[in-house]
This record gives sequence, structure tokens and C-alpha cells, in this order.
Amino acid sequence: MNNIYTAKQVKAFEENSFIKKGDDLRAMMQAAKQSVEELNKDFSKSEFLILCGPGNNGGDGYFIGIGLNKLKKRVKFLDVLDCVKKSPLCEYAFEAAKDLEFINSKTLKDISSKTVLVDAIFGIGGRINLGSELEDILSACNRFESKIAIDVPTGLDSNTGEISKACFNADKTITFIGYKLGQRINEGKNYCGKLILKDLGFSMDENVSPTVKELSFEDIKINIPKRRENAHKGDHGKLLVIAGDEGFGGAGIMSSESGLKTGTGLVRLLTRKSHVSASLARNPEVMVSGADNAQDIEANLEWPDAIVAGPGMYENFWSEQILYKLLLSVAENGIPTLLDAGALRLLCHKAFSKINLHSEMVLTPHPGEAAEMLKVTAKEIQKNRIQSAKALQKKYGCIIVLKGNGTIICNKKDIYLCSSGGPELAVAGAGDILSGVIGSFVAQGLTPFDAAKTGVVIHALAGEEFANDVGRIGMAAGELIPYIRKFLN
Repeated sequence: MNNIYTAKQVKAFEENSFIKKGDDLRAMMQAAKQSVEELNKDFSKSEFLILCGPGNNGGDGYFIGIGLNKLKKRVKFLDVLDCVKKSPLCEYAFEAAKDLEFINSKTLKDISSKTVLVDAIFGIGGRINLGSELEDILSACNRFESKIAIDVPTGLDSNTGEISKACFNADKTITFIGYKLGQRINEGKNYCGKLILKDLGFSMDENVSPTVKELSFEDIKINIPKRRENAHKGDHGKLLVIAGDEGFGGAGIMSSESGLKTGTGLVRLLTRKSHVSASLARNPEVMVSGADNAQDIEANLEWPDAIVAGPGMYENFWSEQILYKLLLSVAENGIPTLLDAGALRLLCHKAFSKINLHSEMVLTPHPGEAAEMLKVTAKEIQKNRIQSAKALQKKYGCIIVLKGNGTIICNKKDIYLCSSGGPELAVAGAGDILSGVIGSFVAQGLTPFDAAKTGVVIHALAGEEFANDVGRIGMAAGELIPYIRKFLN
């Protein structure tokens, strides 16, 4: 599990660990030394062009160039923003490197595309409002075959993962002290490439609580339910799925199917009567009943170990009355419940405002649904996904799964990030599959928070496996299920 920090946390740690002690030059030299080792390992016979800014990241770059030169590499520098006053450490490093070869931005176009390009312009102190001169330089960088960023690619916000109009698109980023939040969310993970952490001998993980913890399969595989040799279906939970208003029957069918095939012992689907035959035809193992009013679901609400509601619901009378009845029942009996899709939009209605939601309830909005729940725009949600997830948790008091590129899972105490998965998952029905997976894990005995973390990671990795086998384009959501089962067995 990777611990992820804000830029503010990293800067504060640096200040307390070596800047106040006057060890900042030593730390810079160590960062340069370890970067040189990494570059020499990857590019033993290459030429290098190092883009250096006026701050300490530029100082890193000058010392990296000096180190590569000592290894008999051909090194050139581009002193970016040379009209800006340099920091004291950068000035010191610049003076040490000034006898080496320098070029100007006008001759950048003449440099071979096979030259290894090293970005040491801004680092953690970067911004996304760069100005036309720097944007032109970064745009010209795209033609180079090998691009390495030092600490943080220029044009990437190290907190939010937002990018500038032009951003250094690194194949690899050598970062220092700790992983930065912006490197792992939004566009950050795409522009950082492979992340290599060099802690420089300072253990941030032992001294600072991370803002986010990044999940991997190794972190969640212990949660995957095990089967005893003498197990029977009653040992593996009962999942109730309430979903599928008129015209959206497939959502309930897919959610119940993923719940079944993720290991739940018994799955029941309550949907519109017009969808019953379709469900039976596709999944005869799922017990399906038609429910055309709230009374039709009442007898089923004491049966399950977990409930999923919302896929294929929308703002009409059927969905409203069904959800209202469900939430009143859940508030009374406390059955673990996940709300997705249409149920989340209905929560925003005044009629639902006085219903208390349980802290162990799971809400799984995508950015559009999250925007409606917080009464902001989807753009605002995406601008700071961590803060958006925290705001949702505070408003609704539930476990939040903010879906999207870099899914966030949080409760009142902890925030987790799943950076796996890609655009292959951006298809209709993928969220319905996820809701069934999480619901299944809850029915099988996981806590809702553990179920959410486990379901998100496995769902994302299943998408990656499909992309590796087939490609990122054209996946139908139901095709995820066989890949999900691979991670369970």
C-alpha cells in the first residue's frame, strides 16, 4: 500500500527534516545522485538534455547533469526562464555546471528526438498557469522518445492532478521523499508515467499520516471470502437487488448477476414485472420477482444480509415509492445497504431529506451524480476529487465510493485511492456490475467499508485484464464478470 501526501505535507516534512538544519544542499546532492543512478541504469549509452528551472528543482537538474557528465555521458542544458532570479541552491548548482554545454529554446527543435529529455523545471512547486513561452517548450517536448520528470512533471498540479494547457508527458517520474497526491489522481497518473520513489534516507511514512492510502490487490486479497470444504449455499449470504424501472431492466439484471457470480449464496432481484422474463432467461439462478409498488417489496426486506438499490431507477413514481419504503425499513432494521445510480439522484429530493442514512450505508456516485448530490458542477467534483468525496461523506454520513479515473473510497476516518483501471471501464453498466460486486461481499460477511475497497480494486483490475486481452475499446459491461471471477479463485 502506497501512502500519498499533499504537497503541503511534503514541504512541511522537508522543512523540519533538513531545510531548518541547513542540510538542504546535502539532500539535493543525494536526490541528484540517486537520479543519476536511475538514469544510467535505463539509458547507459544515451545523450541527455536537461531542462532546468530557476528553483531547487532546477538545482536538482544541474547536479544530475554534472553526475551524468562524470559518467562520460553527453549532457546539454536548457536554462528555462533564464530571466527569472534563481534560488540560492539553484544558483550554486548552475555555477557548478556552467562550463558544460547549454542551448536555448530556439535550438530545441534541432535536438535529436532520441535524446533523453529530463524535466527539472518546477517540481513540487509547479503551477498550471505557465505562460506561452513555457507552454511552447513543453509542446516541443512531445516529439522526444524518452522523457523523464524529476519529482513532478512541469504543468502538473502536485495536489489535484490537474494539468496545464501544455504538460510534460513523462514516461517515468523520479520523485522524492513521498508520493504526491497529484501524481496519482486525475490526469496525474497519465502524465507521470512510471513512478520511482527515492526517499533520500528520510522516512516520511513513519512520521506523517498520509492524506490518502493507495490500494493494490495485495492489500485487499485477504478480504476475499474463502470456501470451506463442507460449505453450503446458506453459508455465503443473501443479497437483495432492487433495481430496474421501465426501460432500464438491464441494470438490475447485471447487478444481480455480478452479485451471484461474485459468490453470494442466494440472490433475489426485485424489479418491474415487465423485466422478470428477461432476468429468468439470462440468469435462472437469480430469484426474480415483479414489484410494481412499495407493498410488493415489503415482505422481502427482512430476508437479505445485504441490499443493493438504485441501478436503473430514475425520477418517477415507481422508483420514488420503492426507494422511500426501502430507506424507512433500513433505518429501522439496519440491514447493510448500497445505493447507486438513480437512488442517489432521488436522495437529493426534498421528500428524502428527513430520512436518516446509516453510517455503514455505501453510496457509489459517479462525478455527475456527486455533483447533483453536492449541488455543484461535475467539473468542480473532478477538480478536487478527494475534497469532493470528503464533502459527500460529511453531508450524508455514509461510506462514499466516488467512481471515475482514480476511484476514492472513504468513511469518516480513512480515505483510500484505487488508481487501477482505465477508460475501458467508461461504459454503460460498469457501475451496475460494481454495485453487485460490493453488495455480494457485504452479503458474504465483509464490513461495508472492506467490501467497498475490495470490490473497487477487483472491478478495476478486471477492466485492466480485459484491456490487456482485448483492448480498451468496445467492452460490454457484462464481459467484466469472468475477469472478476479470476481474481476470486
